[in-house]
Amino acid sequence: MPRYSDLPVETVANEIKLMRILFKYFLKEFLKFFSIIIFAITAILLIAEFFDKVDEFYAKNPPVYLVLEYLLLQSPRFLLFASPPASLLSILLTIGIASKWRETVVIQASGESIRRVFSYFLIIGVVISLLAFILSEGIVPIAMKKASWIRNVKILQRESKISYRDGAMWLKGLDGSLIYIKDFIVDEEKILKISIFSFNPSFELTKRIEAESAEWLDGRWELEDVTIYDFNDKTTKTYKSLVSQAVEDPKIFKEEIRKPEEMSFIELYTYYKRLEKTGFKNVKYIVDLYAKLAYPMVNFVMILFGIGIALNNKLGGGIRSAGIGLVISLFYWLIYSVSLSLGNTGAIQPWLAPWIGPVVFGTAGSVMYLRIKE
Repeated sequence: MPRYSDLPVETVANEIKLMRILFKYFLKEFLKFFSIIIFAITAILLIAEFFDKVDEFYAKNPPVYLVLEYLLLQSPRFLLFASPPASLLSILLTIGIASKWRETVVIQASGESIRRVFSYFLIIGVVISLLAFILSEGIVPIAMKKASWIRNVKILQRESKISYRDGAMWLKGLDGSLIYIKDFIVDEEKILKISIFSFNPSFELTKRIEAESAEWLDGRWELEDVTIYDFNDKTTKTYKSLVSQAVEDPKIFKEEIRKPEEMSFIELYTYYKRLEKTGFKNVKYIVDLYAKLAYPMVNFVMILFGIGIALNNKLGGGIRSAGIGLVISLFYWLIYSVSLSLGNTGAIQPWLAPWIGPVVFGTAGSVMYLRIKE
């Protein structure tokens, strides 16, 4: 095939014009499939979420608008989940149907590069990945936090027992004391840095208990490295460990503390660094942190992989293309889930775990893309 630099200016202009027409035509098809698929997957996930919480809805019988608002706020997260399979299925269907109707053959017969025509979709993949990242960082955390509040306070009618100030938690103890908690580790049911303030009926401070950490063991909180300041007796005592009945069980923290999906990358990074400074290193937070960067990039990888596999194989019509896309999506999700699990257990580097799937599929997609016959 001649290079543009070897062709007359008029021929080059006609080539570019044709490329634009072809790209607009295929882009229209791609966006049609993408819209249908991403909203279909999101709808399925919303239905699954409804049935998962239907017992709670039935028990509390909340107004319909609250249930709809809760589900609507879950939509951004499900759109994010649905975008990679939607990207893959859409490009496979677009190229598969074009191949079925011999449109790709016509392009090649006209002297055009089939790879060049569909290479513009790599830019679309970058755009979708950027939009997914914006969704992940700017919309999903806010929506998830609001959805959690609606579920706990409005639907389940639970009173919020924890208040946040300067990045720490304050709550009322079971014995009427005031409790300050620096951080709580959900996975290990462990408190980092706790202060318990006891008052008399006149609200005068009578005792202060300081502990470096507390762990939930055998249905009770065991405080470690404890110092007790008794202002009535004017004494100070220290203990290696001490059992406290003032703090509620970990369930209250698990229900109200913000989860990784309710935080942006910066918020989760700040939270992790705060824990690290106290000497606690949770590999799960590192995995979640890098997953926030890796997952949006999967959209570009899926489009690259889809172009490579579709133009190297005759996929046939839409049903066969969709079937292959579903198999690939399930295979990718299997690799992604296994790699995250290995990262959480420390079997592989936590920062590497979320990137294994994108790297494997990106490499395979790049090889197939370069082998596309012109």
